[in-house]
Order: sequence, then C-alpha cells, then structure tokens
Amino acid sequence: MPDADYLEGANPYPSSAIEQYTAQGWWLGLTYGDILDRSAARYPDKLAVIDERTRLTYAELRKSVDRFAIALLRLGVRRYDRLLLQLPNRHEFVIAFFAMQRIGAVPVLAIPRHGHREVSYLCSLAEPVGWVVALRDGERDFLPLIETIRAEAPSLRHLIVVGDDPLPPGALALEELIATVELDDHPAGYLQQFRPDPNDVALIMPTGGTTGLVKGVPRTHNSYLASIRHTAEDLRPDDVMGLATPIGHSMAQQGAVGGSIFTGATLALVASPQARTILEAIGRYRITTIGVVPTQIEDMLQCPDFDSYDLSSLRRIKTAGAALRSESAAKAEELFAGIGARFDGGEFGSSEGPAARHYPDESPEVFRTSVGRPMCPGDRWKVIDEEERELPPNVEGELAARGPLVFTGYYKSDAENREIFTADGYYRMGDLGKIDEQGHIFVTGRKKDVIQRGGEGIVPSEMERLISMHPSVDAAAVVGIPDPRLGEKACAYVALKPARTLSLEELTTFLRGLGAGKLLLPERLETVEVLARTALGKVDKKALRADVERKLRQEGVL
Repeated sequence: MPDADYLEGANPYPSSAIEQYTAQGWWLGLTYGDILDRSAARYPDKLAVIDERTRLTYAELRKSVDRFAIALLRLGVRRYDRLLLQLPNRHEFVIAFFAMQRIGAVPVLAIPRHGHREVSYLCSLAEPVGWVVALRDGERDFLPLIETIRAEAPSLRHLIVVGDDPLPPGALALEELIATVELDDHPAGYLQQFRPDPNDVALIMPTGGTTGLVKGVPRTHNSYLASIRHTAEDLRPDDVMGLATPIGHSMAQQGAVGGSIFTGATLALVASPQARTILEAIGRYRITTIGVVPTQIEDMLQCPDFDSYDLSSLRRIKTAGAALRSESAAKAEELFAGIGARFDGGEFGSSEGPAARHYPDESPEVFRTSVGRPMCPGDRWKVIDEEERELPPNVEGELAARGPLVFTGYYKSDAENREIFTADGYYRMGDLGKIDEQGHIFVTGRKKDVIQRGGEGIVPSEMERLISMHPSVDAAAVVGIPDPRLGEKACAYVALKPARTLSLEELTTFLRGLGAGKLLLPERLETVEVLARTALGKVDKKALRADVERKLRQEGVL
C-alpha cells in the first residue's frame, strides 16, 4: 500500500511482510466490521453483549453499529479521522468502536481513570475530531474534565456523550444519534463502500513507551485480529466471556472484546474491577471464561466468602497484564480446580504486539515460572545483548520480537522508533529475560524504567517531572516498590529545598491540581537531604529501591 494512502504518522507494514503473513495464513484479510458481520450472520439471535442495563443480540448489535456509523458519516467523520473513545465497561463502547471500524475512522482508546494530563496529551498527539465519553463513571463526574479539554483541544468538533445526566452545551447523545438513523433509508450494503483495507490502522492504543510521555500504538486490522485470533483459540461460540478490566485497555481489546465478537461468543461487561463484584457477576451472567489481572486474582484468593458464590458456570480463568507470583499461581490452580474450572496461568502481552501463552506440554515448574511460548507460529523471539547479538539459550538479555503480531512503530514518534527496533527489524521490548532450549520464555526483569502497578505500566519520568514542579522540591526520583497485591507501587524519593516540609497528602493534592490522574500519583513518599547517585552522577535508583525495601521489611510489609 502506498505511503500516501495511509494514516499519516503511522508506519505501514512492508509489502513483502503483508504478502508473507497473508500467504502463511497468519493474517486473514478481515476487518473488524467483517468479523461482526460474520458473527451476526451465524448467530443473529444469540446474545452478543450484556451489561448492567442492556442485553443485545448480534442482530441488534449490528443494527446499532450500522446506525451509529451512518450518524458519524452525517457529522462529517471520514476515513483516518481519529476519535477519542473513553468509556467505562458499558455496551455503548462496543457500538461506538465497531461503528468507527465500519467507516475507516480510527478510535484512540483511553480508560476512565485517565485524567487531564493523559487526555490532553492524547488530544495533542492524535488531534481527534470527536470524543465519545461518559458523563459519569460511578462517583466520578466527567464534566470538569470535558469542559477543560474542550477549551484547549481545537481539533475536537464533536462531543458525543453517554449517560443520563443533562447534556453539556453543544454535546450530542450517542443514544439519540443512533435513533436518528433509519437503515431502511439506505440501500442494502450501503456501508460496504466505506470498508477499510485490512492493512489500514484500526485503532491507536496509549502506552507508556520509554520516555514517560504517552505513546500511541497503531495496530492494523490484520495484525490485531491475528492477536485476537490466537488469544481466543480456546474460546467457543457458547462461551460467555467476562470482562472486568478496563474495556479501553489492550488486555480487554485483545481478549474479551475482540475474542467474543471474533468467535461469536457473548461478552459480559462487569462494571467494577473489585473481586466480590467479579465473583457475583460470574453467577449472574453465567460467565464461562474470564481474564483478570494478578491483583484481581490475589483479591479473589483472599476473599473469605469465596465458597458462597455460584461459580458453577466457570470453566476457565487466566491472568495477564503482569507477572503472577508463583505461590499465587499454585494456589489458584488448586482453588479453581476445586470448582471444576481450569486456571490457565499468566499470559504475556503488550500493546505493541508480542504475546506468549502456555501450552499443555509444559511441566508444572515451567507453567508457574515462565510466560510460555509465542502465541503465533509466525512470531520470532530472541534474546539480545547490548550490541544486538543473539544470545544462546538460558542466557539473560533483552527480549526482542518480530512477526505478524508485532507493531511497526509508535504514532508520530520517529525518534523513538529509531531506538526501539534492531537493525534486522526486531522490536526491543525493554524486558529482560531468557529463552530455554524448548522455546519457553522467562521474563526476569526490566531494562526500561517502568513500574508495573496492577497490570498498568507506569513510566516514572513523567511523575518525576510533575513532582519537581512542587515549590518545596529540589529533586525527585520515583521507584517501584514490591506490593503483594498490585505487584508494585510507586514510591517518590524527594530532596527538599532548605527549611521545607512535604507530606504525601500535600504532594498528591498538588499533583491532582496539575491534572494528574491516578496513574501519576505516588503511593509512598520518602524525603531525603540528597538523592543517592552513582559515580557518574546519575540518580542511583537501585540504591533507592534497596533503601525502601529495607524500610518495608522493618515495617513488616515484606
């Protein structure tokens, strides 16, 4: 495909790769719209999506998608136009997402807890023409955020809202837009003329990248549907697939959302990520399979009334998003086996594409300590040293991958893209690991400075920059500290200016005043006279982590 006929700022796959991946059957030549059409044709009366308020069959979902797609066309939305999509776990997300896919528009995904800084940066990066957003998510009122973003984002021409609160001035209600369209007024197959090419960018997901600023990850229909296809290999049309992680997150997109529509299964949206809510939803919706982050598994394992919930429908549960402690994996295997369900262990995946899963031939030790082997036979993983030389089996280095599931670079980020790919085209993942003789992948640490909090990757540098803006702060460094439930939390080390004091509450209040969302707030504060530094004068984060871990042991936390 010529570069001129591609989303500006995104890198297309080389034609040789497109030909190879298609010829090998790794890419199917389908779009998101195609998989919805396929499932709606096969299972028109089957439930497609369930949430707290609504149940939609596949025929009803397709009808709502098509009506909203036409409504977007009427607003002037066209191919490659970006729209920011920020909704909680509600059925309207699925309608809006697939409607954009129908016409080749590109959803830019955000999650509800993204605050002003994240949303503002996504708007400056992607220049979306519209924003589909909830007026409320639980106790959170989005109106202040909406008003602020609209005042500073000139590209936003359309504000489309979901919720029962009064509409902000100039806003459009998604439900009313759908109601204005009559499909009978359009010829059969009307929307097919807007069908995107399977190698077009289908969506842009935010991720931390390596610099601390939000990065956009463009994924094509062919590449991302390949990820979905392999993730959903064990999914059946009669499954009810639960989703209890944010619907705009890559884990949900590759797993429950994409997998259910791809297979023709039912997607059950759980409104809250809390363990008790998940356990209750399994019984209420008769969920058969669900993927959760390790934090949620840990909370389930600790739930004192676990036995009181009806989990008889559950046949499979798995984790992804971060590493699960081996002792927790063993406990989960035993606990869920007791109710007749299979615990599949932790899978490895990232917005950028590399994904690994477990296979039946693994030993118990490999199952509990590795992330398995690559999901797609066409993906090639290796371990490299600093000079990009491939290392032999069982030697630690940086993990790198390329293939049909792996992306082609961040959106509008040429400088970083030159750094993250090797000379032979492998994506440098920033994770340290090793691969044994059988191809099992073991993640042993991280090369890039990232904190893994409850399945979310947090890059400390942006947090450090914001903390350094506090008038009492002379210098700041943020490190990850172990947490048995979340995996890691963020600890801020702060060197104060003379005669100044600072509490954690004062600091977080200040950061919220700068528009920082929850992911940019430290959960522990250590004030010091000076930050520990290496012989080269750089902040010694290894020493800081050792210091706070020593304090945690003294406090009895570790």
